[in-house]
Amino acid sequence: MIGGRDTITVTMNPNSTDDYRRFLRIKSLPTYSVVGPFCSFPKQYAAAVGMKDHAATHAPYDPAPGLFDYQKDIAQMAIDHGRFSIFADCGLGKTFIMSEFARAATQRLPKRQCTLIVSPLMVIPQTLAEVQRFYNGDLPIRHLRAAELGDWLLHGKERIGITNYDAMTDELRPGRIGALILDESSMLKSHYGKWGRTCLRLGRGLKYKLAGTGTPAPNDRIEYANHAVLMDAFPTINSFLARFFVNRGQTNNRWEMKPHAIGPFYRALSHWSIFLTNPAVYGWKDNTDPLPPIHVHEHHVPLTDEQQGLAFGQTGQLFAHEAGGITSRSVLSQIAKGHYKGRDIETLKPRAIRRLVESWPGESTLIWCIYNAEQRRMVDEFPDAASIDGATPYDVRHALIADFKAGRRRVLISKPKVLGFGLNLHIATRQVFSGMQDSYESYYQAVKRSNRYGATRPLNVHIPYTDIERPMIDTVLDKAGRVQADTDEQERIFRENRL
Repeated sequence: MIGGRDTITVTMNPNSTDDYRRFLRIKSLPTYSVVGPFCSFPKQYAAAVGMKDHAATHAPYDPAPGLFDYQKDIAQMAIDHGRFSIFADCGLGKTFIMSEFARAATQRLPKRQCTLIVSPLMVIPQTLAEVQRFYNGDLPIRHLRAAELGDWLLHGKERIGITNYDAMTDELRPGRIGALILDESSMLKSHYGKWGRTCLRLGRGLKYKLAGTGTPAPNDRIEYANHAVLMDAFPTINSFLARFFVNRGQTNNRWEMKPHAIGPFYRALSHWSIFLTNPAVYGWKDNTDPLPPIHVHEHHVPLTDEQQGLAFGQTGQLFAHEAGGITSRSVLSQIAKGHYKGRDIETLKPRAIRRLVESWPGESTLIWCIYNAEQRRMVDEFPDAASIDGATPYDVRHALIADFKAGRRRVLISKPKVLGFGLNLHIATRQVFSGMQDSYESYYQAVKRSNRYGATRPLNVHIPYTDIERPMIDTVLDKAGRVQADTDEQERIFRENRL
């Protein structure tokens, strides 16, 4: 056996049945190469082909007290692999696992190297508070503003830093980075977006990388491509797609999974990731209480004459049976919220939402919007509410969220793309979607701000809709109804490959 720093190369004997079995295991790996009798693959897959990486001389992982059994084992798994993704439901303790990974990776890195955690902006204070509680101040993490990050990577002294995705710019140099951790890593979803490109570039070749998210997009499997490349399991996004998918061209389902590829697909993912919704599925103790139920209520809101006329001019139909393309969906969605080509139009929806919220006076409520104009009209209906949009200064956001969590403000108005990731907002027992786009991820993440492990009361989700929004609502709710079946299938395949 010969191998470089990160690669194992094995010489196969064509007359050996044992080597033939090993050859078949190597061919099931996400990435490998075969040249004559020589088979090469990344060291991280040594255990998968029945071998040990004898180069590992680091100290064993010493878990922090307080970890649940599944948290400890997943942390061990991630640290042993070095490059690992955790697709775990909201509230299962990804922050504790990620902080354990940061602690262990930093201990194993040379003193000159650092660990960088990247997180949604509004989640950072919550993460720092949780780490303080986990370790009683013994795991210092520096909060890095975007303007500080570049210099810190090159010349900083602290070993662990945390910053937000907006700081991931093209001009950043990797500098001291030895470990990269991406919190809410579904932010990589846009394959060629700015954040995704920079994170992939900064992480390329690192021995320690961790990604964690509660929404791995089970109904759009091509979205795992960035995670596969981040984990160095595939060299490019296209190589991942070509391995498991067929390109159907300009169709609604451009990339379709190849026939019989579902098993190999999840077996490949299981080498560098884990899915988790219920720890008991894998034989761990289920330390979590059952999640309170989610009750979804749909409320029809009539269109005004002006809205009907504009919608007919857009679609040529009195009723929208299909939402159409991206541009058409956006125009219809804005008409439904009372906005068209930069001007306000008459809409009944804000008043309908106000009446809904007034019908439960003792409960805290999250109102989700899509557009700035829509949010401004909602603020007019709720002048005492906390309202957070993309332009709200960081310190004001923090204060408004604190007021909402403490019950000093009963209504919080925002957008899923601003507050829809990572935050714990258990206090809200009602959510209202003033606007909903046909994105299951946005809907799921917004709902999970309130319905997560640790919540004790049912969550009532209210969806007021007009006729022209119906196709978009159906897309999201239909997809939500299929997610559990997909998740069960994922866990079944992972369990078979891991146990």
